[in-house]
Amino acid sequence: MNYRDIDWNELWLFEQKKKSYRRKKKKDWNRRAASFAKRSADSDFSRLFIEAMKPEPGWSVLDVGCGPGTLAVPLAELGLAVTALDSSEAMLEQLQFRDIKLGSAPITPVHASWTDSWRGLSLKKHDVAIAARSLAVTDLKAGLEKLNRWALKKVFIADRVGPGPFDPDLFAAIGRDFQPGPDFVFTVNILLQMGITPRLDYLVFDQQRTYDTAEDVHGAVSWMIDDLTDAEDEKLSVYVRERLTESEDGTVIFTRRTPVKWAFISWDV
Repeated sequence: MNYRDIDWNELWLFEQKKKSYRRKKKKDWNRRAASFAKRSADSDFSRLFIEAMKPEPGWSVLDVGCGPGTLAVPLAELGLAVTALDSSEAMLEQLQFRDIKLGSAPITPVHASWTDSWRGLSLKKHDVAIAARSLAVTDLKAGLEKLNRWALKKVFIADRVGPGPFDPDLFAAIGRDFQPGPDFVFTVNILLQMGITPRLDYLVFDQQRTYDTAEDVHGAVSWMIDDLTDAEDEKLSVYVRERLTESEDGTVIFTRRTPVKWAFISWDV
């Protein structure tokens, strides 16, 4: 067998079926929009991503799967023209709320998904296209090709490494098997087969995070589990309590054994 004969996109589609969590639909993101916006507001993700991105003055940026503006808002605050695209109306509402609240530069929201016709939306090409933790597509190759078509200069992606934000120990604690599904290795190989040689780096996050209360921690980690039962919820509470320490100011620190890591993938168009 020759490695060049591997169809990485077909293999990605096959491996997707094995993962321990289902792909979130629009209704799921609509329901989670407010809590996701709160959790993302004080995350280091946007800072690390933008530092790796090294944005240049005057860039126009297409943020695909923008969520509540995790990247769109700070990029606009740097003076960049940002088009923020998302399939969730509730996420775009959170984005517009943050835009007004923070007084950032204008952001153009677009309600659309990966599979919609962007040409039909009269969406113009941008200097840069980004997809940060948002490659929730049914066909990875088609999604990557779409990003490449709508970028004039560069593309930046944050893709999962191994379990990514998921905590394997949490799944074990409640008695569920964990299969992370395909990660950045597939993305890089699909790009190579497309004739693109990407650059690769990693964004690594602290294993500790501070919350106001233990209940906040519970809510922040329970999103990982689909269809959580009452019995599993009790085990989850025990898991959370065992990993909490109290700070002098009354807040709590949650520590997970494995750090969260994302692959930062970029290429010139």
